[in-house]
This record gives sequence, structure tokens and C-alpha cells, in this order.
Amino acid sequence: MPESAHEKFKILIVDDVPKNIQVVANILQNEGYSMAFAQSGATAVELVRTNPFDLILLDIMMPEMDGFEVCRRLRENPKTADIPVLFLTAKTDTESLVRGFETGAVDYVTKPVKDAELLARVKTQLELHRSRQRLLSINQQLNAEIVERKKSEERYRSMVRNAVQGMFQSTLAGEIIDLNPAYARILGYDSPEEVMAIENMADTFCFDPVDRAVMIARLEADGFLANYELKIRRRDGSPAWIMLNARIAADENGTSFMEAIAIEHTAQRLAEEELRRSREKFRYQAIHDNLTGLYNTRYLYQALQKLVETSSAASAPFSLVFMDVDDFKTVVDTYGHLKGSQTLQEMAGTIQEILTEPCYGVAYGGDEFVVVLPGYDKAEAIRKAEEIRTRIRETSYLTSHGHDVHIRASFGIAAFPEDAKDVNGLLALADQAMFDVKDEGKDAVRASHRRSRS
Repeated sequence: MPESAHEKFKILIVDDVPKNIQVVANILQNEGYSMAFAQSGATAVELVRTNPFDLILLDIMMPEMDGFEVCRRLRENPKTADIPVLFLTAKTDTESLVRGFETGAVDYVTKPVKDAELLARVKTQLELHRSRQRLLSINQQLNAEIVERKKSEERYRSMVRNAVQGMFQSTLAGEIIDLNPAYARILGYDSPEEVMAIENMADTFCFDPVDRAVMIARLEADGFLANYELKIRRRDGSPAWIMLNARIAADENGTSFMEAIAIEHTAQRLAEEELRRSREKFRYQAIHDNLTGLYNTRYLYQALQKLVETSSAASAPFSLVFMDVDDFKTVVDTYGHLKGSQTLQEMAGTIQEILTEPCYGVAYGGDEFVVVLPGYDKAEAIRKAEEIRTRIRETSYLTSHGHDVHIRASFGIAAFPEDAKDVNGLLALADQAMFDVKDEGKDAVRASHRRSRS
């Protein structure tokens, strides 16, 4: 990337291992970036406090002050809070990645670092940072330009024609009165004249009439809009986003109209949406089992403790069902591990079909599952477990692979507060009840007979 393209971006590389710093620096050196280095979290915080950086490449695993703490401190300081932080990490577990995003990181690169991945992610984050800085600078410039326009109509016209920002005037109903070439380009047209020749312009360019009605209502109420995001439709029908700075003005007859400056916001909007989806994905993966889509044990223990507390406060029951597939090894030996996993995945779907919120299923490990039934006493839980057992017996699995696999399962039940009043006690009793079923012939439901001590 030539220097003029990135305006000599300044990057801080932080890692307690000098060799790791050298690897990253070697990848970036031919891109013309200005680089600084730190081998500890404390040194990094001090450097950022006294020097302007456009991006920080930050290792997570460092002694004394790890990357999470460095990122947290930077976000607490208003002067450094907006500097994008990209983690360099060998920790690829979902929990670490989620924690990184929550402390303020914008992205991450896994170690060992790959040239293409690092360059792509660095370029993306620098472009986003430059867009945000440019938007702030442009807004400041535009406010000054609006004041200047009042002094000279001719200067205003010249500025509008040559401005790189989109500028337009329209009636409050949406008909464009005037626009400059930059705004015509945002809309996907070659010239303002092509836009002005279109009838029903409000319907043509507005992606959602409700959004525009809300915008006009705010404009009429406040008299101005600052950094207002609006979704519009281009000439080819594709969506685009603009950031508007607008005010209500009046012509010589006293008729109100809107005067606005539009900065295209599409690239940043799409990048932010992708980042949001990525964060949601990591949060989902942190509490769900990858194979079955059911909740995982991390979620189970957290949710059960809360359920114990809320049920105690409300004097309400709930039940746990511990289940294990009978003779699952036979399925694996007959059809292989992959199809065995597919069988468990399909069986998890059977469980989900039967349960309705707030009830939920958990992939406990291997071919073991837990079903949590808030509000269910022991008798109700027995009926629900029998329903699940019967549905599993009657369902044919692996039919999409040309097989007709039938499986059975054993179920153990423990109820709160009848059997136990703590998470571990409930799980242990439900598990024991399930093993009692295994010992007595399998494919049945048994409830724990232990009574909770007051």
C-alpha cells in the first residue's frame, strides 16, 4: 500500500516475546506503516498515553499485565478509548475470544500469524478508524461551511458543486430541489440532472417510508439533525447508508425545506454489522454444544444455580432429567463414529421438538443429556420424561443416510426441593436414578426416592 493511501498510519505492536514482535513487524514493514514496540502491558499503556496510535496489535498472554487488562485500561481513558485494538493470540477458545470482545477489542489474529490474514485485518481496522476520524473532521468542517454559506450565496453554490460530500435540498415531502454531483454519485447516478428528471423521488430513493417519516418528525421537532443514519436505495436497487447533518431552512416565501449534507456510511455500516454477527456467534458458541445445538455444561451450571435461587424465593418446584442412550456403542460399532454423532444430533432434535420454553436440553457429554424443567414437580417430570422416551423409541434415525436406526434411553429424575436443594445434589440424584434404570434393564424412567433434609 503506498504511503499516500494510508497517510502513514502509526501501529503499536505489544508482545512480551521479541521474536513475536519481529515476525509481525516483518509482515507489516513493506506496507509503509510507522511502527512502535512494547514488551509489557505497562509499557504499552504508557506509550499510548503519550503517543497517538491508529491501531494496537496486542498479545493476550503476558506476565504481570495481560492483554485483557491493557485493553480495559485503554477503554477507561477517553483519550485512548477509540484506538482500535486487535488481539494477537494463541488462545482460540470461545470463552477467551468473547472476553476479548467484551473488554473492547475489535478483532483478533491467531498465532502463528499468517501474512495475508494479518494484513487484511490490519487494513480493515485502519480503514474503519480512518473513516471514523474523517467523519469527525468532516462534521467539524461542515458546520463551519454552513455558517459560511450564509455570507455568500455564490460561494455556497461553488462549494456545493465541488464538495466531496453529498449535499442536497429537498421538500419535507421528499422531492429534491437541488443536489450536488457527489450526492448524485451516492445515489448511483452520473449527474444531478439525471436525478432531477425522476418523478416520485421520495419513493425512489427512500428504502423504508417509515424511516423517512421518523426522520422528518425529528427534524421538524428539533430544527436540525446531527449524524443521523438513514438507509437509502441506489439506482440499481441496492441499499446504502448515509450519515446526515440537516436543518430546516425557508425560502423567500417562507416555505420550509430540508438542507442536508450526506456522507456515505455503507462500508462502515457493513463492517459493523459483520462484527456484530461475529460477536453473536461467539456468544452463542460459548453456551451451546457444537454438535447438537443444545446448551452445554457451562451454561447448565450457571443457569441451574440461578434457577435454584429464583425457585427458592418463589417456593416453586423444578425437576432435572438425566438421560443416557442405551447401548449406544452398538450404533457406533455398526455405523461408525460419524453416523453415531449424526444419530445424537438427530435425537437432540427430538428432545427440542418436545420441550417448550422455559424448559431446555443440555448435551452433558458423549451420549448423556440433561433436561431442565422449570416449574415441574416430580409427577409432571415423570410424564415429560416418558413422553421423550416414547418419542425416541418411535423415531427412526439416519433415514437420510438410508438407514433405519432405532435407539432407546434410560432416564433418572430428581426434583427441587423435594430431593435436594443444591445443584450438585440434584444432578447426582438424577444421575444415580438413571444408573438404577441401567442396572434393572434400561429403557425406563425412574425418579429419585431421596428426600431433601430441611
